[in-house]
Amino acid sequence: MARSIVLQAGHQNIQSNCVAELRGGTGAPQEKDNNVRIRDRLSQILLTKKNSDGSQAFQLQLVDANFNCDPNVGKKDYDLFLSLHCESDTHGAGGGMISAPDPAYDDVNPESRRIASAITSVYFTESGITNMPAWITVNMTKYYMWSELSSKTPCVLLEMGVAQNAHDKVILSDTDRVANAIARGICKAFNVPFDSSPTPTPQPDYKALYEKLLEVNKQLITKIENAKKALI
Repeated sequence: MARSIVLQAGHQNIQSNCVAELRGGTGAPQEKDNNVRIRDRLSQILLTKKNSDGSQAFQLQLVDANFNCDPNVGKKDYDLFLSLHCESDTHGAGGGMISAPDPAYDDVNPESRRIASAITSVYFTESGITNMPAWITVNMTKYYMWSELSSKTPCVLLEMGVAQNAHDKVILSDTDRVANAIARGICKAFNVPFDSSPTPTPQPDYKALYEKLLEVNKQLITKIENAKKALI
């Protein structure tokens, strides 16, 4: 079974949003570029993942910040809506955080929190970004997209790091490192193998080879004996 996941690059094209109040939310400097670049790489990684039975693990939809304007946005239940962002440089330190919605915004909040917890348990260790849950704000738990999606769609918002922090900036520029860290968390949440086991090298049937060698040797001995007899 392929899980249906929507990956949103936060702030992408927000300046043309159908809701006028949202148009000014263009994010921190360089944030949008980070969000788009990492989202696109994340999608490539997830599409390579297979379930244990070899079937495709994920079906992906990539969206911008204007997905709330799609007339069909709330008509489908997804297995996950993940919105990617970078935190603004307002804390004097680097760090990121992962949040599920306020319980009032979805009917599957335990699932949203379960997925957020699974990603949290992997992302910060793998990426090297510091987890700062104290930075979670109402703007994250009541993110504008949460009220637009179907109530049965689990939602997670990830602030990947502080875009302007010297430490985090280096990590966020390493697209593979960050995207793989997120992908590992998603795979953990859905019990999908991340590292495929190498295909074992087929071992020869040594018993059959030995028996064949004995038979060839027996035939050779017979030919030699027959040749000796012919010389007498």
